[in-house]
Amino acid sequence: MSRTPLPAFAGLDFSSGRLFQTEDLDEARILCGRIFNPHDLQVTGQASRFRSQMDHLRLGRISLNRLTWGAPVRVDPDRLATYYLVSMPVRGHARFSLGGKLTEVSPNRIGIVNAAQRFRFDASEGFAQIVLRIERSAIDAGWQALTGTPSSTPVDFQCGASTSDAAWHALEPVMRSLAHAAQDARQGPHLPFLHARLEELVVTTLLLNQPHTHSEQLLRPLQNAKPIHLRRAEQFMQERLGETLTVSDVARACGISIRTLQAAFHSTHGCGPMSWLRTQRLERVHEVLCSAPNARVTITDTALRFGFAHLGEFSKAYRQQFGETPSVTLSRCD
Repeated sequence: MSRTPLPAFAGLDFSSGRLFQTEDLDEARILCGRIFNPHDLQVTGQASRFRSQMDHLRLGRISLNRLTWGAPVRVDPDRLATYYLVSMPVRGHARFSLGGKLTEVSPNRIGIVNAAQRFRFDASEGFAQIVLRIERSAIDAGWQALTGTPSSTPVDFQCGASTSDAAWHALEPVMRSLAHAAQDARQGPHLPFLHARLEELVVTTLLLNQPHTHSEQLLRPLQNAKPIHLRRAEQFMQERLGETLTVSDVARACGISIRTLQAAFHSTHGCGPMSWLRTQRLERVHEVLCSAPNARVTITDTALRFGFAHLGEFSKAYRQQFGETPSVTLSRCD
């Protein structure tokens, strides 16, 4: 498969997650069905050569997948039930039938497949796509975190979105972050937290930017956060500077929605809760480095101690905050 023209995934080595490459229809259907639903797969062009390939990169509970069939096909998984898909075509085109409505997808038009709706699609011979798989439980949890209340009915997104739409402009930086995480083969105790943060970011971005059946509820006036909620949030984060926290964790601990929490922090501090938390962590790192006795403290250990899993991002944020690198601070304060 040729390199994807989607800038978000440029440079990502999908082949490191090669799941299969086959000319056998049944083998492709069975192996693909281990990641997605068991499904019916038919070649619709009699003279076409079938050559299917799939790569699978797992990021915690979400995954990036690259898939092609090399022939015009009809794919029918019925209902996905437990997960959603974001299809980002690389080349060719397909016609999605979702909940009885038809949507054309192509390299300039992505498709979003809902968990609860009847789904099937017909793909052209040259169709190739990158597919993001998201658990339905993550969408449901994301909705409850945003609004403070569970959804009584499934969230069904509008299937199609142009790459010139506001929704894709909001999603593309998130996809870049996913690609960066998938390319980084590091292991460590903070990796599950990184994956959870990325999942939360994907879900929140979709819910806030792509039209869906519950969008109108997001237009309702926000609940006003009481001062006690703000103080509780600040205390909760201050007491857990070294722990892996998400904005959902903080909102849930304070008994308010993410939107209310974010509005309260922007009104009081001029930034979101996670930005405020990062500043508190940087201040603590700076304090420790400035008081380090005879280099008995290392920069890496201190950064990890206060919740910075990605050292490159930590160094950049530290320099922006204090106008110098952590090593300069440590050498000056020895």
